[in-house]
Amino acid sequence: MTAARTRPLGRRRAAGKPGVDQALVTLFIGAMEANDRTTVDEAERAQQLIWSTRRFRARSGDAVGKLIEETRRLVAAGDPGILMERAARAIPRGLRRPAFAVLADLLLADGRLDRRERAFLLRIGTTMALRPDQVKGILETIQVKNQL
Repeated sequence: MTAARTRPLGRRRAAGKPGVDQALVTLFIGAMEANDRTTVDEAERAQQLIWSTRRFRARSGDAVGKLIEETRRLVAAGDPGILMERAARAIPRGLRRPAFAVLADLLLADGRLDRRERAFLLRIGTTMALRPDQVKGILETIQVKNQL
């Protein structure tokens, strides 16, 4: 009798629900595409944010690159609104505020937050069940940070 192959418990997830790493990358891609154009500043900030985040720092460049490419394909082939909602809900409650702050930092990399980018962040904040005062406080803090 052979043992059945199973995934480790910590890696099981419901069909259609991304893991935390893929959810974060999905939200990064969605944020950069929120206004139908990705600035050079946003692309550079996305790269910096991925590699400065503890979740990705210890990973190989190949593993992270593969995750990014796989996620790009999924986003391109799917309904962005549904994918962003699923990704936002896949972030554990304890990581939602920091994840939202990282998204705000990404979108404010060029020093501006246009109407569509703001709408994207407000929609994600709502989906993540963040209170309006939390969203406002994070946005104000990141705007101040990015003035330097």
